[in-house]
Amino acid sequence: MNYSIHIDHDHKLIKYKHSGLILAEDIEKAWNEFLTFKEFTVLKYNLFSDYRNGRFQIPVEFLPEIIIFMQKIENIVKGKKQALIVDEPYSVAASMLFENEVNIKVGFKVHVFTTENAALEWLC
Repeated sequence: MNYSIHIDHDHKLIKYKHSGLILAEDIEKAWNEFLTFKEFTVLKYNLFSDYRNGRFQIPVEFLPEIIIFMQKIENIVKGKKQALIVDEPYSVAASMLFENEVNIKVGFKVHVFTTENAALEWLC
């Protein structure tokens, strides 16, 4: 597990950075941590997920399970934003599939970016 989480109170963001190989279990652990933060659950902070220098090891066939999880926490994420920064081809493609599905089925506004400035501009 190679990730860090920082709460940016000035911009009302949960900043999550993950590099290296990224497994489904790693994402699940991070999300379980987000769900313990009042900033994320009550104060409605948005999520800035930085996966630069990382590579998803999650098959796209796993996407329906991710969507089911997101639907279970829809009351927390609906209407919120998540910016994903990715720079590895498979991770970009998988993120774009997630982006489309979660926007439609959960109302969680996810957008994929390649630069931090663009992601922060959209979030803030």
